[in-house]
Amino acid sequence: IDLPPCPPNHIIVPSLSVGQADYRYAASLSADDSTWPLQPVPVPRGKLFGKRKCATTPGTVSTHIDCFHTHAALPASRLAFRLRQATAPQRYLAIASIRPLLQSPPDPAATHSLAPQPPLLSQMQAAEDIRRRICSPTALAMILQAENPSVAWPTVIDACFDRRSETYGCWPLAIRCAAAQGRLGAVEALASWEPILRVLRAGSPLVASIRFNAGELPGAPLPRSDGHLLTVYGIERGEVLANDPAAPDVHSAPRRYDAQAFSNAWLRHRGAAYILPPA
Repeated sequence: IDLPPCPPNHIIVPSLSVGQADYRYAASLSADDSTWPLQPVPVPRGKLFGKRKCATTPGTVSTHIDCFHTHAALPASRLAFRLRQATAPQRYLAIASIRPLLQSPPDPAATHSLAPQPPLLSQMQAAEDIRRRICSPTALAMILQAENPSVAWPTVIDACFDRRSETYGCWPLAIRCAAAQGRLGAVEALASWEPILRVLRAGSPLVASIRFNAGELPGAPLPRSDGHLLTVYGIERGEVLANDPAAPDVHSAPRRYDAQAFSNAWLRHRGAAYILPPA
């Protein structure tokens, strides 16, 4: 994918979803004679990669678990996916999204849209050793169960575990897990409410990645977070409707957050979301 000129202090998020359960891929960004690879998805068993040596321009781009950050202007660059699977893909979705890493949060005051509320889950009802680490697979499982109630929450948790970072919040693994359940989708870095409203109006809830300091998101079950994922299914009368997996139980998972406070928590920094259209 040839990318447009990208300014400094931007995030570039690659996303690949293939309509076959057992696929692996690696994404890399190239500019001139420099290449920046991300870790494979998933990391192969028995082989945990350290940082690969590659030709880079120091200070231009930094790589993270699931995205790139630009620190200098990229006049031209190319995003590449290297796919490994037994047969050629028949259905796939490849996306690159780019936005400022930080921006002023957009005003959601005039927005209104609702999708059906997904089933409720609480990560705090999982085993003690993982319950505070599985917001991503729990939020994803809510969306998957909305279309297929037979999707097992523990299966989603296992599929989202990243062995290299030993975390459950790796964005590409969530998309790969959804593909294994027959749902092509993408992780996207959103900058405004317009695409969010289109998704909700199409009847699809989505997973939002938020971060907030103490007192910035009234009503949240967490006092603060450097990274938390939850299911968003609507916005009305100045409030965002969400199922928050950090709630202590399923009965308290439904939340209504002040839309401007939520916009600040979500769309000010990165704006990442899992978007899964109906199968």
